[in-house]
Amino acid sequence: MADPSQGKKIQPLFISRELIRGESSKSLRRRIGRLPVDRALEIAAQLFGPLLALGACLGRNRRGRLGLGSACLTALISLLLVGCASSGGESNRSPGERVDALFQKYLTEGSPGAAVMVIREGTVLHSKGYGLADLEAGHPLTPTTPVRLGSLTKAFTAFAIVLLAEDGELSYDELASRWVPEIERFPGITVRHLLNHTSGLPDYYGGSPLEQLVAATGEETLFGTAEAISIYRSWGDPVFGPGERFEYSNPGYEVLGLIAERASGRSVGEFLKQTLFDPLGMSTAAFRDHPETILANRAVGYSPKKLGRGWEENDDHSLNWVMGAGGMYASLEDLYLWDQALGRWAAEGDRLREVFAPATLTDGSLSPYGFGWSVSDLGERAATHHTGAWVGFRSAISRYEQEGLTVIVLSNCSGPAAELRDSIAAIYLEL
Repeated sequence: MADPSQGKKIQPLFISRELIRGESSKSLRRRIGRLPVDRALEIAAQLFGPLLALGACLGRNRRGRLGLGSACLTALISLLLVGCASSGGESNRSPGERVDALFQKYLTEGSPGAAVMVIREGTVLHSKGYGLADLEAGHPLTPTTPVRLGSLTKAFTAFAIVLLAEDGELSYDELASRWVPEIERFPGITVRHLLNHTSGLPDYYGGSPLEQLVAATGEETLFGTAEAISIYRSWGDPVFGPGERFEYSNPGYEVLGLIAERASGRSVGEFLKQTLFDPLGMSTAAFRDHPETILANRAVGYSPKKLGRGWEENDDHSLNWVMGAGGMYASLEDLYLWDQALGRWAAEGDRLREVFAPATLTDGSLSPYGFGWSVSDLGERAATHHTGAWVGFRSAISRYEQEGLTVIVLSNCSGPAAELRDSIAAIYLEL
């Protein structure tokens, strides 16, 4: 449901030949130059083997031992990477063709895949699906396919709170226990603390009796948000004082989902359908909060089988019906409408001022998260962004406001959505 790297400065975890084919030589040199020497060596050894070993023998360090200085190492690896990238005829390929190259493996028969959209100043530069949404039905994954968003849901849960605050139904700085007395054992937590991931609420996804509680509920009884939050009546201690530090919290956003439900008198999905999805025309966006909720042509989640031999379905989970941190489906076309609305609202006034602002901690320092969005830089550029991960789905979005660029990747095959997003952004940010 969540990526614990949220709010931290993002570094690519790997550089594969697949990602190299989609990047320019300038981008590759910059990425390699930022890596630690041992990591750069590891990458080069994987990609080029003996070539790097030969290069390393060309110099000696100050102690007379065989080795390479970091500058020389960067230059050598960059040269090799540029050669690899150029061999694919990069200079003759359009940005869209370079993006296609990143997703080539998903075009094999019987493979799930990903859907990608690139937007600049309101214009869609690239919108395409790769692979299948449902292996059994054979439906292709397209820009209109509803895909489980994972933690990209948090931006929508947070916006539900924004709408309720605008209507005077609640206040960011009131105690969350007004709406959710289940957390009264954790004093001082406000709605704002939950939005900013600064509440200090313990995480029941690890080391709590949650699994036993789910099992005791039984298969015939739906285990939803209220059932999950009820664990706080008797379990857990504060991790830190509210507002003292940032710590990413899925339960915190599930408490927010429950606040939205109780303050509006409707489920968070119904509330957002009436106040956001329908007004914007987000026709396939929905919270799937019950097993009987049917979303037409939705994507099914998959994970690779052991040893990489085919795919296995990874779609069901006993906590699928806990809303707030996750639970939402949307298509690329839905997210295009959402992205454009965010741009309009940001230009019109203060509606999103706190949504995209870092939280101020009790010691006066700033944390890297607003209301449902990470606000730390990506690489060397200012961005608002988020990733998501739940069962077989992975998702990532980045919005570079100064450049007017948005990149969205939605995957139903446990794919590296964040790395692909960053590689796509590198292509378009250099134009």
